[in-house]
Amino acid sequence: MRMRGLLSLASVVIVAMSVSARAAEPTFEVGTKPGQQVRGARLGAPEMRLSLQDAITTALEHNINLEVSRLAFASSQQGFLGSTGIFDPVLASALGGSYSESQSTNQLVGANVAVVRQREFNLSLGGLVPTGANYSVAWTNSRTKTNSSFYFLNPAYNAGLTLSLSQPLLKGFGTDVTRTAIEVARRSRDISAVQFQEIVINTAEAVENAYWNLVYTIDNLKSKQHSLMLAQDLLRETQARVRIGTSAPIDIIQSEAAVAAREVDIIVAENAVGNAGDVLKGLMGFENPDDWQSTIVPTDALEVTTRDVDLDRSIAEAIDKRPELRVTKLQVEIGEENLLAARNATRPQLDFGLNYGYAGVGGDAAVLDPQTGNVISVNPGGWSDALRQLRDRDYNQWSAVVNFSYPLGNHQAKAQLAQRRFAVATARQNVALQRQAVIEDVRNAVRGLEASAKSIAAAVKSRELAERNLDAEQKKFANGMSTNFQVVKIQDDLAAAQAAELQSRVFYRQAVATYEVAVGSFLDALGISVKGAPEAKEPHTALKDVGWLKFGHWVKDGGAATK
Repeated sequence: MRMRGLLSLASVVIVAMSVSARAAEPTFEVGTKPGQQVRGARLGAPEMRLSLQDAITTALEHNINLEVSRLAFASSQQGFLGSTGIFDPVLASALGGSYSESQSTNQLVGANVAVVRQREFNLSLGGLVPTGANYSVAWTNSRTKTNSSFYFLNPAYNAGLTLSLSQPLLKGFGTDVTRTAIEVARRSRDISAVQFQEIVINTAEAVENAYWNLVYTIDNLKSKQHSLMLAQDLLRETQARVRIGTSAPIDIIQSEAAVAAREVDIIVAENAVGNAGDVLKGLMGFENPDDWQSTIVPTDALEVTTRDVDLDRSIAEAIDKRPELRVTKLQVEIGEENLLAARNATRPQLDFGLNYGYAGVGGDAAVLDPQTGNVISVNPGGWSDALRQLRDRDYNQWSAVVNFSYPLGNHQAKAQLAQRRFAVATARQNVALQRQAVIEDVRNAVRGLEASAKSIAAAVKSRELAERNLDAEQKKFANGMSTNFQVVKIQDDLAAAQAAELQSRVFYRQAVATYEVAVGSFLDALGISVKGAPEAKEPHTALKDVGWLKFGHWVKDGGAATK
């Protein structure tokens, strides 16, 4: 029988499916840089002969979910760079003028109606220092002109150059405290990178499952067509028997009913092939409506070999490689960064402030008669005089201050600290939960692999017995020792056994993929690597590695302990 030959060949031919064999294929890199896909690109052909590796690489090049994940990763990368902006110096300037008139109330004003005209130009550069200090360098300039007779310089030009520094000594101190948002953003970016890898894994696994489902539906359709051929052969033989009078006409009805039932099975199987093909096309990123008309012809056969796996080694490998565990560990690190900042926030506010600078003044100087107080002459001057005094540092000025404040009770900061401790404790419990889930996944995957291997052997044995049973029943029927009904029933049994064998082979292929995903070696087994984008260079790294400038250097366990 033709179908028996096909299935016997499938059961005899053994193709190794070890991880090393799969990994020996050419390495394919999946990049994280967005913009690699072209929407609406033609991917299909009237007939596409497609291997599993081709299907996976096509999906990793064109699957839309991957491009969405790339955009999310790129956004998180920019979020990290944006968080470093807290150290960007701020350049500010102000240019303005004012005018005022007011009725004098006494003769000391120097005019009946006081008129003051003022213009100013100020320039400053300031920002945050990694230690938590705020600095500012300011250059101030102003011109004041009045109608008052008591001003020695009129108009008067004032210039100043001042350096200001405010350094927290308790609350707000520490390069690690000021960098909390940066380190949180860095780990959030790392989480996005791991999540991209997870999507790559999930996509590749989904493609493999869809590929083998398509292979199954195609082989199952062939099996149904073979069953129809058997039913048609039985109908022709029954018709011949009726013509010569060795069978009753009613036997034809049973054979015709069997043929009709097999034709219905073929319609259902053909529909299943179309649905399975569409699932694979969607995963591969097909967008153009014409591409969806493509007929995919898988070139990889359902030929498998079973293998033994070491449970303990598989669990150890999974704990080391599973991306979900890396995500939970990064979340713990984020919690510890936030906890450090919360511990610092409970400290009193103790800031040291320092201002130091120079001042200059210039303008037209009036020379007065000491007897009458009248203006004798005017010595011309201007802004250049004020700038010269700054240059020569003629007049300096400074101030220093220590500010202290502490909210009595400090309930808000203490509550925030407690919440951060609970968040870290929760994150650590989540690591344990995820580790537990990984172990359970591996155990389930190993059991599934072993069960699938056993089911193949059982299904092959069942199909072989069904074939032998049908051979025997057909011989009995030829000798008049059986009925159409019995032959049709045994044909149905054979069809069911053939379908079960095909399904068991698909389940094993999928179980192998599930196992490799569970232990974290799936991409390695496929020869696929994720090529991360070059890490963006952080613009402000001064003092970040100086130990004694870190708040965590002065607190127990670096501020990360949850006590």
